[in-house]
Amino acid sequence: MKSNKLNRHDSLKFIFGGNSTFTFKNNITENRFTYRVRKHKTNDIYFVSVLTQPDTYTFIGSIFKEGNYRHSVKSKISSNAQSVKVFDYVLRKLHTDSLSESIEVWHEGRCGRCNRKLTVPESIESGFGPE
Repeated sequence: MKSNKLNRHDSLKFIFGGNSTFTFKNNITENRFTYRVRKHKTNDIYFVSVLTQPDTYTFIGSIFKEGNYRHSVKSKISSNAQSVKVFDYVLRKLHTDSLSESIEVWHEGRCGRCNRKLTVPESIESGFGPE
């Protein structure tokens, strides 16, 4: 599947779409981590997981109303893991609109709300389907 780069202003909207899968890529180090963020069915809580094996996401923490990431004691991944530090760092930088140009946010060609495959060029660019 072809990935698509999100512009920085749409990145937070996509991440908090409710059912998003995306990758943070550092163009200097070439490091990248893929995450999945799912919204709770009724509350404004988002559950964050990181891709640890092909098609396997491992829960790392939650994002609450204030928009800040909190690592979970139930996570099997340490709060000192690079993937956790990167997620927290990039999310904070996106909130303050101070993310370095060397960091990119890519979506995986699926809607950030419903996770359906995107096919319309405008939807592929924004990361969201028409509905």
